[in-house]
Amino acid sequence: MNNTLKYITLCFGLISAAQAQQFKIQGKLSPATDQKIILLSYTQDGQDILDSAVVKKGLFSLQGTVTQPVKAGLRLKEVGEKIQPSTMDEMAAIDNQEFYLEGGKVSVKGVDKMKTAQITGGATQSDYLALQQQLKPFQEQMAPLSAKMRELFETNDEKGQNELFPQLRAIRVEMNKVDDKFIKSHPDSYVSFDMVMSHLGMINPKTFEPLFNGLSERLRNTDQAKVAAEQLKLAKLLDIGQPAIDFSQETADGHKITLSSLKGKYVLVDFWASWCGPCRGENPHLVKAYDEFKNKNFEILGVSLDSKKDAWLKAIHDDGLPWLHVSDLKGWKNEVATTYGVHAVPQNYLLDANGIIIAKNLRGEELIERLSELLNK
Repeated sequence: MNNTLKYITLCFGLISAAQAQQFKIQGKLSPATDQKIILLSYTQDGQDILDSAVVKKGLFSLQGTVTQPVKAGLRLKEVGEKIQPSTMDEMAAIDNQEFYLEGGKVSVKGVDKMKTAQITGGATQSDYLALQQQLKPFQEQMAPLSAKMRELFETNDEKGQNELFPQLRAIRVEMNKVDDKFIKSHPDSYVSFDMVMSHLGMINPKTFEPLFNGLSERLRNTDQAKVAAEQLKLAKLLDIGQPAIDFSQETADGHKITLSSLKGKYVLVDFWASWCGPCRGENPHLVKAYDEFKNKNFEILGVSLDSKKDAWLKAIHDDGLPWLHVSDLKGWKNEVATTYGVHAVPQNYLLDANGIIIAKNLRGEELIERLSELLNK
């Protein structure tokens, strides 16, 4: 190896070493937790990382490296307990707590529950704890309502769900106000950064852009933020008042449908998938809207992010969805979804008769209310 290459290699190694921050988690719980398992999970540089330790006499420790502060989870589980829950009750019963992991020492102190343990660490975790303290009153209001909503889902009580949803949404609106205030007052915190990035699945330019631009220059220059800036540009092209981007895709029997061929009608472009629970939960509302307005110049074009044709067609049949359906069966790489920057489902766009976007992400009865305003004149 020549001297120049040695120098470059050494510099690269020093940069990598500087970026990697060592952490050590030290926990002290009740002896009653002896032999239980601690699971640490987080995502770094696009990779999901899982580590574990056995509690011995109430003590445990974990160590590793991170390149920047990341949201992580600590879970306390019994030996033999399923790692992946399969029901809503099992998910609710998971004994875990989220926190921010960064270089340095992290202390976990508690009794026999991870949910109630005190987790302290670096500056980012301090920011996170301060935010959680502000959100606590709203979380306490939401907890019993969320439990009730789970019961209503399990019993398929749609009426009860529709009655309860506005209460949950009202609390969420207040929590969003707390989040936004925190972001504005902590522009250089990774907690703020993560909250802004969490909106990438469904970007509303009017609310996203001010929060994004309010982040510190350091955070806006990260690779993730640069990707977000490109997604924001696309979201602006697909904002209310803009013409919908034209596309063509095939139906299950190979017939190609072009969006522009539907001009002259009000069209709901609905991004969904058979495996998406919230999508399937929205379908009864879409069926109701379609039945009421299909003879009043209204059409639905469903774009599925499925990868298996049988599952896609079965969901259409089981949910009774009589409108137009297309898919290239490429899952998240569906070409139309990529064109529209879809990173979460369900999502929808309501177009007027000229193909102009007039509403986005209408849920529940909102679609019927909007169509009533437009078509029941």
